[in-house]
Amino acid sequence: MELFLQQVLNGLMIGSTYAVVALGFSLVFSVMRVVNMAHPEFFMAGAFGAFVTITYVTRNFFGVLVGGIVVAAVVGLVVERFAIRPVRGRYILIPFIATSGVGIALQHAAERIFGSDPVLVPAAIPSVSYNLGALLVTRMQLITLGTAAVLMLALRYYVRNTKWGRATRAVAERPDVAAAFGVDVNLVSRLTIGISALMAGAAGVTIGLLYTSAWAFMGGLYGLKSFVCMLVAGNRHIEGVMVIGLLLGVLEALVSGYVTSTLR
Repeated sequence: MELFLQQVLNGLMIGSTYAVVALGFSLVFSVMRVVNMAHPEFFMAGAFGAFVTITYVTRNFFGVLVGGIVVAAVVGLVVERFAIRPVRGRYILIPFIATSGVGIALQHAAERIFGSDPVLVPAAIPSVSYNLGALLVTRMQLITLGTAAVLMLALRYYVRNTKWGRATRAVAERPDVAAAFGVDVNLVSRLTIGISALMAGAAGVTIGLLYTSAWAFMGGLYGLKSFVCMLVAGNRHIEGVMVIGLLLGVLEALVSGYVTSTLR
């Protein structure tokens, strides 16, 4: 029983990251009808943003989080302007191919800058472990889960309860009708990409700090699993994406604990 609960706890930590990245996929596809295959590289950009911030600016966790988010958001907005906006509204494979090419270019640009091997991301907070009964959890694991929970709840509130969230839902339903009623579709699209990149970047920061490493190709695996979460849950169901992401993380942890980690 103790092993089961420990693995469930571990699974929730990583599953929350899958959910956050999957929500970014879902938001962009719902609003822009674009499968943004460069989205995993926003995650990678966040991790390297954390590395650069710690190395050259500050080791304060919130400063590192902001640094990673800013880097990811800037990359996201550049991708939106030069790779997504020119092909938005065309046959779905065209933006799929365009963003796939941009994603590969971002991977190799990061490899060129930081090297082909993972870089060490120094700790931004002290390494502390807590015993919750028979369970063991680290401070960084709790911060990872807490950051993901805040991001998921904030996105839900934004979409359901704010003016721009209503505009986002209107564009997702009928962009032509939304534009006729005065919604700036291009601004909503930029905002959508920025929010999705922000969320992926924050997830990249926490994972980089949790595993103390960043790698040019780290976005691929997380992006693939998050994309599957979005497909299974349905791209318009925020709560469903959250649940599927958490369940995938728990399933992986249980398979690792009871069978073998090679089957994850």
